[in-house]
Amino acid sequence: MRERTNTNIKANTERRITIFMAVFALLFLVILYKLFTIQVIDAARYQLAAKKQYESKISLKSSRGIIFDRKMNSLVSNIVMYSFAADPNMVDNKDSVAQVFANIFKKDKSFYMDKLNSKNTSFVWLERRIDPKYEAQVKDMNFSGVIKLNEPNRIFNYDKLSSQIVGYTNIDNNGLSGIELELNDMLSGKEGYVVMQKDGLGRKRPAVEYPRQEPVDGNNVILTVDMNLQKIAEEELTAGVEANNSTGGKVIVMNVKTGEILAMHSINLDGSSQDRIAEITDLYEPGSTFKIVTGAAALEESILSKFDVINTYGGEYMNIKDSHKSSSMTFQQVIEQSSNIGTIQVANRLGRERFYKYARDFGFGITTGLDLPGEVKGRLKKPVEFSPVSLNYMAIGYEVLVTALQMTNAYACVANGGMMMKPFIIKKILAPDGTLLKEYKPVEIRNVISKTTAKALTELFVGVVENGTGKDARIENIKIAGKTGTSQKMVEGKYSKSKYTSSFMGYFPAENPQIVIAVIIDAPGAGEYYGGKVSAPIFRKIAERIINLTGLHEFSAPENNADIVLTSNNKVDNTSLNLVNFDISDAVKFLNENEIPFEVEGARKNAIVVSQEQFTDEKGNRKIKLVTAGANNDNNLDKVNTVKMPDLRGMSVRKCIKVMSTLGIDYKVNGCGKVTTQVPEAGTQLAKNQQVIINCDSPGKF
Repeated sequence: MRERTNTNIKANTERRITIFMAVFALLFLVILYKLFTIQVIDAARYQLAAKKQYESKISLKSSRGIIFDRKMNSLVSNIVMYSFAADPNMVDNKDSVAQVFANIFKKDKSFYMDKLNSKNTSFVWLERRIDPKYEAQVKDMNFSGVIKLNEPNRIFNYDKLSSQIVGYTNIDNNGLSGIELELNDMLSGKEGYVVMQKDGLGRKRPAVEYPRQEPVDGNNVILTVDMNLQKIAEEELTAGVEANNSTGGKVIVMNVKTGEILAMHSINLDGSSQDRIAEITDLYEPGSTFKIVTGAAALEESILSKFDVINTYGGEYMNIKDSHKSSSMTFQQVIEQSSNIGTIQVANRLGRERFYKYARDFGFGITTGLDLPGEVKGRLKKPVEFSPVSLNYMAIGYEVLVTALQMTNAYACVANGGMMMKPFIIKKILAPDGTLLKEYKPVEIRNVISKTTAKALTELFVGVVENGTGKDARIENIKIAGKTGTSQKMVEGKYSKSKYTSSFMGYFPAENPQIVIAVIIDAPGAGEYYGGKVSAPIFRKIAERIINLTGLHEFSAPENNADIVLTSNNKVDNTSLNLVNFDISDAVKFLNENEIPFEVEGARKNAIVVSQEQFTDEKGNRKIKLVTAGANNDNNLDKVNTVKMPDLRGMSVRKCIKVMSTLGIDYKVNGCGKVTTQVPEAGTQLAKNQQVIINCDSPGKF
């Protein structure tokens, strides 16, 4: 019995040992599996987790590229400022750190505690680019896990001169506007890094065996801007805005031969952003400076010469008024005195398609492609979008929206002999070691008008300054070509009678233009609002200072060497006048107003001028002889044998019928509105009883 009991005890003991050994073996296998998993399968993950306990990667900031003007003056550069960051995993006494920072920077302690208690990160900023006044207090600061970094910070070297062009950066030194934004990738460079290791005392030290990537500094940029010209433009625009009690203004100075922007600035006192480049982002109705389109097109298409006389209807036409009450003016006088009514008559001779073509060719309705961010294309209606009065209003600078740069470039095109250049403001990009990476060259866009037309138009613009609305832009011994503009501003959906945009576009020297300057003043409130009185004087001051500064002696060409010579008064050259087809009463009034001696052969009432000739009277005085014809004066029709077909294009149906009836011509009118075509063509000798066909722009029976 006892022997059996011993046997059972022995068996139970052996079973327990077996079970224990099995369990131990199983646990051993589990441990081996976990070790294998940690050491082999998940080794990388655990190694990374371990590194986070004693390593951290610190960014090394690159130095942003420097921006220079065309003469290598540094407009903006970098200074080093202190910043403080922390690795929350390595800060031993967070409460103490937070308290010290709160005391120095006068912030709540919880502000720093929240940062130091951040989860799942090894890097937080405590303070960025601290004010230099704190440097003495933080100079010897030394906390475990807190890092003092030297960060480059952008600084304007000339009191924010050209700051709108250069632009701004954010706290991380990324471009926000201007060149800083346009060339952000070029200027930024590439950040480096260093891996820091925590020693036994918790101090962070760079480890020799750990990788280090040095930062690559950004590229440098050279602009076309001239710092001295920029200073002049900014100072004079500021003075002009203040003197005129204006809400703002814009100025652009450009090289007409190359398209380089030499200076550019805007002022906005209406509460909008001061940092935007308003010269390319803000749209406005230009008013009379837009007459460059009609003038250039009319001369290029040989519709008229500067001596052709235009009916200006006593200064009032279709609810449009001129500031003067002349009944007739030459085309030269229309431009010089900025006649809206005269310009409308010329535009109607052009027609909407040709007007649109030249407006488009001058760059309106499309961007210029300037290398700055934010440029808008403006608004130019297509001919199919024209209302019955659109051509009239667009010809005088309404129903069209433009930027200041588009207007400047249009005048630069005329100054450059009709060749439009692409405006640009970036001249070169250099590597940090000075190696040339890219150079920007002048680019020709298109030939808008011929050199002959450009010269003729420049003569007219010189007349604007010498004899017309732009007299306040005159500079002694310098020929200035320019055009004034005044437009009513749209306020709450209506054209205001108290808010205007006043502008002057001019270039010099007119004999060989080099520089174009545009001055636009918004809502002048000091009494004067005409462009010739508000903007032209600002143009003159800028131009005078530029000439005095640069010593450009070629601008003062002697009068006898000038390609463009105008008479010193405003008298009309009667040798080139063409008064044929004018109502005799209008022709007589025009000749009397301009003190031109004449004689009339035929009726002085209800008659049309059918021919004219120059003659010298018995006293040796040159005169004009006008021969008239009308319903009651058929004898003169016989004297001129047959009547020449007059040029009726652009006339209203009413005016056309008056001319035809007065001349005794049989006619048929198709449609209504303005005359677009005629059969036969102007100048054709009409046979007796020959019927002519008149076609108008609006369909329907007249």
